[in-house]
Amino acid sequence: MSAPVRFLPLVDTHAHLNLDAFAADLDDVVDRSRSGRFPEIRGRRVEDALFRPFVAAAVCPAVDLESSLRSLELSRRFDVLFAAVGIHPNHAALAEPGDWEAIERLALAAVKFDANNALTPNNANNANNPNNANNAVSPSLDGAKLVAVGETGLDRYWDDAPFDVQLALFLKHLELGRRTGLPVLIHSRDANDDLDAVFRDFYADAAPDASLVPPSLPISPNLTSDAPSPGVVHSFSGTPEQALAWTERGFYLGFGGFVTYPNRKFAEIAEAARVAPLDRILLETDAPFLTPHPLRGKLERNEPLTTAFVAKRIAELRGLSVADVVRQTTENAARLLRLPTLPTEPSPL
Repeated sequence: MSAPVRFLPLVDTHAHLNLDAFAADLDDVVDRSRSGRFPEIRGRRVEDALFRPFVAAAVCPAVDLESSLRSLELSRRFDVLFAAVGIHPNHAALAEPGDWEAIERLALAAVKFDANNALTPNNANNANNPNNANNAVSPSLDGAKLVAVGETGLDRYWDDAPFDVQLALFLKHLELGRRTGLPVLIHSRDANDDLDAVFRDFYADAAPDASLVPPSLPISPNLTSDAPSPGVVHSFSGTPEQALAWTERGFYLGFGGFVTYPNRKFAEIAEAARVAPLDRILLETDAPFLTPHPLRGKLERNEPLTTAFVAKRIAELRGLSVADVVRQTTENAARLLRLPTLPTEPSPL
């Protein structure tokens, strides 16, 4: 008699499903993700006889105002998708006057919890209420599920925006996260030392605005103040020492394709995933980018369901079962993002 298939509910904490790469077939991608059906690779299905991973939730980070609005729209349309709003550092110089203020209004309007800790916009039942900040951009966003601010951060690899412009906008995102109690999704490429400096300065005595942070917010045990966790350093690329220092400060670490790559230059990232506190680790894809090994070069684009391969790699590094890694990282994501109760079984195929 064969063993029953074990369901593995994954949370992809960073998937750019709001970008053009998914515009043509997003419905199919979401259906595949929540049913646990991998895309075909050269006509072959990827399946496991014992485990059936599926995506219970995915967060869509933004890169500008347009994608922020798209993220909110998708979170309203799909039960498994959740939104973030912000401006990516590589888009910082492209932001139009008023874009940041519009994003601020969206975030401030969305931080209200219902009795089940699910996010709903303020005054959602009154689309004509002039105090509803969503109406400043689009009245159709009522019911959107905003769970984070970002993607923001610092990037010294690309030369798309002056560093001082990136830094100024990054600090605005951190302040917005502090004001709203929403975690911040942080990008860092060739800028981890800069990130260190910002964290030391900004969070030296930071505390949330008590009038805006919902009383039901979970408190990070690693913070010395009563502040919620500041957020997640996504697609972590730092050293093991930085992993320990940043988690001690209260941050979560998002691991994706990098941790699966066998190249020697990614060895420090693998070591960081091995030593970082497991209750501070999140899974992500950065879809459509950074397809994990062994699918790299075989898929046309990355998709949320490949977080299963990230979980498998972290399990190998830590000597744990894949099921244990998925269980803990899904709990971590639900805690950080204050997600509603997630499905425990995939949608029908």
